[in-house]
Amino acid sequence: MTGEFLDILDLWKRQAALAGGVAAMAPFAGFVFANRMTQIATEFGRPSPAGLLEAERMVSEKVAAVSESGAAAGRVLGGLAGARSPVAAAGVMVAAGEAALRPVSRAVRANARRLSRKS
Repeated sequence: MTGEFLDILDLWKRQAALAGGVAAMAPFAGFVFANRMTQIATEFGRPSPAGLLEAERMVSEKVAAVSESGAAAGRVLGGLAGARSPVAAAGVMVAAGEAALRPVSRAVRANARRLSRKS
């Protein structure tokens, strides 16, 4: 029983860290969103070559990050069938969330760095 209790505490800690990771990404995501919406509004109807390139990059980066995120989560969720208890299954699901967050967080932070150099 003690081992399972410690597993539950560890799971809660990991869930809190995962939520913190999502929250930590919010300022970067907000900056990227505001920057790109400003660019789109500025170029509405008359896009420049640089603006078209940025719009294309914006879409392709999102597709790549979401694809990588889904694949990472899928690889982890493959272990769900082998979970021997509900706590172990929950641990696999949290691990899938952790794996899915990494590529998205990396992409958002990279975009924020790149766009802040342009501003």
